[in-house]
Amino acid sequence: MTKELQESAIKTLARRGVSFKDIADGTRTFLTNKYHDAINEDILTKSIEHVLYKDEVADIILTAVYLDEQAEVMPEDQPLKARLRRDANGHNVDEILAIAITQQFSAAATVHYGLLDDLKPGLIGKINDKTDSINVYLDDILAALIASAAMSYLELLGGNQY
Repeated sequence: MTKELQESAIKTLARRGVSFKDIADGTRTFLTNKYHDAINEDILTKSIEHVLYKDEVADIILTAVYLDEQAEVMPEDQPLKARLRRDANGHNVDEILAIAITQQFSAAATVHYGLLDDLKPGLIGKINDKTDSINVYLDDILAALIASAAMSYLELLGGNQY
């Protein structure tokens, strides 16, 4: 069941517009901008796999995307739908799910997630700004995956030397 769960999460992300390559691009950009080092692509791939191939991460991905999809079909007269559509301040469930991913990897991953969530670089911002779908959870999940993969990358290199 584990492999099936993880593959389902990866396929679900892809269906919502987030591919393995997108996570790699975001992680590579983050690491390069932050640490100014050349990226070892093999280690980068391993770091992303290390993050994506955890049942706990797959559970969170599937839950978050399910919540976005349910928000899209929620009746318009539901007050929560308007809050989700605009990603209202105070609806911190999206951040809580994202932090549940990063805390599995390091405190630094959680801090970097916060930075990525605030700045919304690249695809994170594009997903956040979409108006044809509700992605209140997906943008946070992507930021958490990138932050977690970045910290896993540094660990796979032999530890964070920064």
